[in-house]
Amino acid sequence: MIPREASFRVRIASDDAGAGSAVWRHLEGAGVAVEAVPTAHAAARFADGKLPDLLVVDGDDHQGIEVCRLLKSNPQTLDVPVIVLGATTARRLECFAVGVDEFLTRDISGEEFLARVESLLRINTARRNMVSAQLAREIRHREEIRDTFRRYVSPAIADEILSQPGMRNRALATANARVRATVLFADMRGFTRISEQLAPAAVVPLLNEYFALLTEVTFKHEGTVFNMAGDCLMVGYNVPFEQPDCTERAIGTAREMLWRFRKLAAKWNREHGIETGLGIGINEGEVIAGNIGSPAYMSYTIIGDTVNVASRLAQRARAGEMLFSEEVKKTLESRGADVGAVDLPPLSLRGRASPVSIYCIPVGERLDIRS
Repeated sequence: MIPREASFRVRIASDDAGAGSAVWRHLEGAGVAVEAVPTAHAAARFADGKLPDLLVVDGDDHQGIEVCRLLKSNPQTLDVPVIVLGATTARRLECFAVGVDEFLTRDISGEEFLARVESLLRINTARRNMVSAQLAREIRHREEIRDTFRRYVSPAIADEILSQPGMRNRALATANARVRATVLFADMRGFTRISEQLAPAAVVPLLNEYFALLTEVTFKHEGTVFNMAGDCLMVGYNVPFEQPDCTERAIGTAREMLWRFRKLAAKWNREHGIETGLGIGINEGEVIAGNIGSPAYMSYTIIGDTVNVASRLAQRARAGEMLFSEEVKKTLESRGADVGAVDLPPLSLRGRASPVSIYCIPVGERLDIRS
């Protein structure tokens, strides 16, 4: 029978649904909270916003069936089980046609009536539990997606992407897209020597500390982390979402990375006796952004000549130095930003017909971007 530990609310719509009615007595005897209303229309009004677990409607009331139809056509009340009680079965098919869950005649025994009520309550409870579980799974899934995004972009940007369908669709698009982006590579100097000098158990915490610092700075300037391998970090701007000031963001990121890593490198030197530094390369141009990989494993990333040049610039940069291409310099100048760049000899790259003009901001140079 109806579980005593459960708290069920049943609303009865009938002009004789007072405390002396048989239905009322059966339900109260089973430990169910019963509420009586005089008409079917009154039964369909939920002023407190709380839906009953079951609704019992008088089938001989000409308004009853119409109210049942309205309840079953409303998504908010669709799942409320409805029992119609009639003097005869004349309107039984009509009731089922509008979505009524059960039709019973008034001469039904109290035991059978409670059995039907118990069945509907049990089904409704199972349905609600299933919906709650599904909702919980959806919430967990959304949180997992948000947490995943927060591993690549700043938490604020991740929340913005997921809250705006347009940005979310662009960020999650499976098709590859050609976009103009600013690409930054940060590369630790002396990592091979450190790996030889220290035990693996000591190297891993240093790498974690190193990448924690770089990603924190990246997210502060709202960049997107596209790759983290060995001792190298690849960051993109203006992808997967637009950032008109992407070049300044990249320069600001590089400045802060160099400044903060000098402090970290000094600490490592005191604690472990190791010498290291950070080199950064920045380039700007067209890239291909999209999911790249195999059916078994894919990764959202950016590829293209722009990325390759940025990587080579990072490899060329000395400890404490950022190198950037002429494209970056032109963009900064067009936006009125002066970083005090120093010309360096052009960089010759394998496979390119002409060298790449490069510029740097030396160690200790103050980057003061003025717009």
